Amino acid sequence: MRFKKLGTLALLLTILTGCAGTELAKPSQKALDFRTALMDAGGCRFTADVTADYGARVYAFTLDCDYTVDGEAHLTVTAPENIAGIAATVSSDGAAVEFDGAALDFGQMANGYVAPLAAPWLLGNCWTAEYISSAGPDGDLERVTYLQGYNEEELTLDTWLDQTGTPVRCEISWNGSRCLTVDLTNFQFGMS
Repeated sequence: MRFKKLGTLALLLTILTGCAGTELAKPSQKALDFRTALMDAGGCRFTADVTADYGARVYAFTLDCDYTVDGEAHLTVTAPENIAGIAATVSSDGAAVEFDGAALDFGQMANGYVAPLAAPWLLGNCWTAEYISSAGPDGDLERVTYLQGYNEEELTLDTWLDQTGTPVRCEISWNGSRCLTVDLTNFQFGMS
């Protein structure tokens, strides 16, 4: 009888010990504080230096961006000079582009799931609503990884937050390959 109880206790301890290793990773407090501040502010403004890597060719441009937590991004191209002034509004429903005699044709990336001018909307959408799969220190910065979509449509967005919790760099990847790099400056919570 005593051996039966000891055997049952040993089995129970083995099972419970195995369960301890299955705890899901929790977002860091800095990642949660950033999301909360963005939601409370109703959105954000920032300048984005975007690099779109198509493999055979790379495009770089600068955008002034506004993102509202209702899910809309407004952007204006400020560089290079030959396309400066092109403006767009991007949401989950699509995009409206305004231009005067110039057009952008960067094309789709990530099997059609990403367009370079949609980057500000994608950033804001991930920061406010998408699943935080991991977060933790990366040198002097905090790296937060968001996942959007599922299976073949899944995009990974890595955001690096500085010591104040402000995003300074992002990378958007699909299928293990980075397609967009975004360096952020002039980040401000709230809308003008």
